[in-house]
Amino acid sequence: MVSRRRVLQGIGAAGVAVATEAVPRAAVAVGGSTGEPLFTFASLPDFFNGDVADLSKLPTWDGGMNSVNESWRSAIDQCLGAVAAHQPQAVFVAGDVVEGHWNIDSDDRELFGPVSQGTDPESLAQCRAAVQTAGNVHYSYYQDLFSSRGLRMLPTVGDHELLDDRPGPLNERWSPTGYNHNGTPDNRYHLVGQCKEVWAEHFTRPGGVTRFARRPVGTPAEWTAYSTSFAGAVTLITVDMFHLQPDGVRLGVFGGQLAWLRDEIRLAKRRGHVVIVQGHIPTMVPTRFLHSGRLQVPEQRSSSFYRTLDREGVDLYLCGEVHDVTVLQHGAGSPVQISHGCIFRYGFNYLVGRVYPGGRVVVDLYEIPLLRASLATGIWSCDATRRQRTYLEYGEPAHHGRLVQRNRVVSKRTQKLGVYDPANDPWSLAGHPQTVLF
Repeated sequence: MVSRRRVLQGIGAAGVAVATEAVPRAAVAVGGSTGEPLFTFASLPDFFNGDVADLSKLPTWDGGMNSVNESWRSAIDQCLGAVAAHQPQAVFVAGDVVEGHWNIDSDDRELFGPVSQGTDPESLAQCRAAVQTAGNVHYSYYQDLFSSRGLRMLPTVGDHELLDDRPGPLNERWSPTGYNHNGTPDNRYHLVGQCKEVWAEHFTRPGGVTRFARRPVGTPAEWTAYSTSFAGAVTLITVDMFHLQPDGVRLGVFGGQLAWLRDEIRLAKRRGHVVIVQGHIPTMVPTRFLHSGRLQVPEQRSSSFYRTLDREGVDLYLCGEVHDVTVLQHGAGSPVQISHGCIFRYGFNYLVGRVYPGGRVVVDLYEIPLLRASLATGIWSCDATRRQRTYLEYGEPAHHGRLVQRNRVVSKRTQKLGVYDPANDPWSLAGHPQTVLF
């Protein structure tokens, strides 16, 4: 477990101000004023972006390869310990907590039950049962990783919660035809509803009990979108960016969910809150990326989603998907988008945000280097192409940037949270390997 002292040591000797502000108990706030933040959050989307759980708990366990081992437990403890050292009051996870290829069984182990890629009633019934079993074991394990460390986790639906996207045009990555663009059988589209239902059973409606009163009731996103507020100063609005329709899955926020989003932003703004929206995919590009299908809102800033964020005064839009960190803002006074997170077998980063009286928001970026990793892939996935590295060894957290804003006016941006220049980028994870493979 990483202690508060080790987090501060991991920042280095760049200055007392940065170090003393690294955790919420800091006595010195940004801009020379003193006092504690009203609210502190952490954000780590795409953690894990892989299937991690102890499958030996399943009644179908066959004694074979598992989806976690002691190396992974140690690596998880190292990284979540660093997050916990900041004592966040909430941890946001904007999707892709699993690999989620649960309608595939490359090894025919049937740990989650028999599956096939057909769209006939029997095949779909088998896959729905497999999604239920796999979701139960993986989501329960994931939740315990946070709750056992005293961390309140607030997640979002990502594409991997919906069995992952496949190559193709952005709004055609879940095909209702029963076939992929390459002609292979594919029933993922027909299982999206079940995937969302199983996700909701764990995160928004556990045990049938409604967790969030503020949600888009009566819309398809009733159990996958929600709003909650903190400290009388901050509102988090979580959106479902995967809209199921007859011709596929459309990326963005639409219809009743969009109207609800607008109303929630207005309510929060009337209360004087800083408003943070989290969704899985970026709405502005270009961004840094690493091993990503690069899903994004196809209409980008022309989308009804972005225009709502802009018009109604959203302060931060937090998203994942691209597995690296980029800050984008289209002109002063518009929403600030921070895409971040990473696939755990390749790297780990997280944001720590602090909200101060008067609406000042300070966001710090930490990256923990993956020092050593095995070439061997002994962490099991039901899709053999997605097995994960057997061994991981993470180092100490390093402070890699700060953003300061108030009322959507950014007064400070440093290091990796500075202006992104794709033509001259020393910060990108892609092309800058730092892991020793063995």
